[in-house]
Amino acid sequence: MKKSIIAILMATMSLTSFAQNAVIKGKFTKILPQNLKADRVIFSKQEAGGVSPISMALVARQDQSFTIQIPASDLNAIRYLGFNADQYPVYMRAGEELTIDAFDGNVVYSGNLSKENKVFADWYKLVLPLQKFGHSNKGYTIPTERLTATLDSLAAPVDAFVKSIKTGNEAFDKYVKFMLPYSVRYDALLPFASGINFGRKDEYPVYFTDLFKNEKYTDKAVWTLPFGFDYIQMLSFAKHIIYNSENGMASELVLPEISNKELLAEVALKAAEKGLSMDLVAFTTNNQKYMLTDAQKKKMNILADRAKLKVAGGQTINFSYPDINGKTSSLSDYRGKVVLLDVWATWCAPCIAEQPALETLEKSFEGKNVVFISLSIDTDKAKWKDMVEKKKLSGVHLFTNNKGPIVTDYDVTEIPRYILIDKEGKMVSFDAPRPSDTKLKALIESKL
Repeated sequence: MKKSIIAILMATMSLTSFAQNAVIKGKFTKILPQNLKADRVIFSKQEAGGVSPISMALVARQDQSFTIQIPASDLNAIRYLGFNADQYPVYMRAGEELTIDAFDGNVVYSGNLSKENKVFADWYKLVLPLQKFGHSNKGYTIPTERLTATLDSLAAPVDAFVKSIKTGNEAFDKYVKFMLPYSVRYDALLPFASGINFGRKDEYPVYFTDLFKNEKYTDKAVWTLPFGFDYIQMLSFAKHIIYNSENGMASELVLPEISNKELLAEVALKAAEKGLSMDLVAFTTNNQKYMLTDAQKKKMNILADRAKLKVAGGQTINFSYPDINGKTSSLSDYRGKVVLLDVWATWCAPCIAEQPALETLEKSFEGKNVVFISLSIDTDKAKWKDMVEKKKLSGVHLFTNNKGPIVTDYDVTEIPRYILIDKEGKMVSFDAPRPSDTKLKALIESKL
């Protein structure tokens, strides 16, 4: 009797949970470089000119199937499902189940579709011929004249489709009517990233020459699009790099064309965050003038400092971490000495393999104006302390807990990592040779 009651309670809880949430399932195939397949599908929301991940589901190897639960907090709003440039909009309500099958630019929505998801389902049927160019790994092989014909054939149907959207959801209708025309432009531009080229300027379709001429980025609402930043970058790339054969980077060449000051500030800041410049020091310095809010100005200053950090002769950024006894030690404490930073972890086999060479290197500089600071990115403090003590590792040992300036400002994405700083606190090498390489010893000696 008790078991039956428990089973009933569990079933009731499961049904209640489903009623409060929603489910998206289906099959997702995204072909990556080297003919690999994406192993996951990302559920995201629009944020800052792009999408921000909320959750993800692994894609089954055998049949590319996936299932993802949508929590109550992400219902009754447009969200996105996909990977990289393939982002498919969904609008889920409590208790709904939606099936999405996506492969090679072909996207099919099925199930008991809401009015909102019916809009998306019909949209992708309409624009499938265009999807084949930018969302297929074979799109670049399609003749350019077919892209021109496809864009011409879609102009009137797209306009009619957008005008016909009327779900009764006023906020949804307004946003989607704004987003879908931009998505056509974005999809039209994607083939340029795969190498499509129409030849001479006079051979370019009117669709693109008009777009190159007329887009002045006057509407800040572009930043509310899930592909807003990428659209601006792709358009700049197609116009300046491919069409005009200009030298430079798309992110730099587009800025003078952005009429809306708020949009300009956002684009410049995001480009700096992504490092999209051949001279990031100049880029962050020169574009500080476009920042409007205190938060933007502060962020751009931080990015400028980080950019300078990576250049030989650039000023280093201070940090403070506890040593093995809990005493705080800072980089600035060692001003006047040549400093070698060793970023490592107890679980990093290549780091451990370099330790004998590092110990030998330290001994060779005993009595000289050089200090060796090993910064662990371990999160298990006891394990770190135990290894340092048992191995009797020399030098200064600090525990970062994988947080703070050494991870963020010094851009530590892989270890081991060695950074050499001179006596004045200026950068010598942001990514120095390993201790097992004799070049590191020579580099240190050159700064004594």
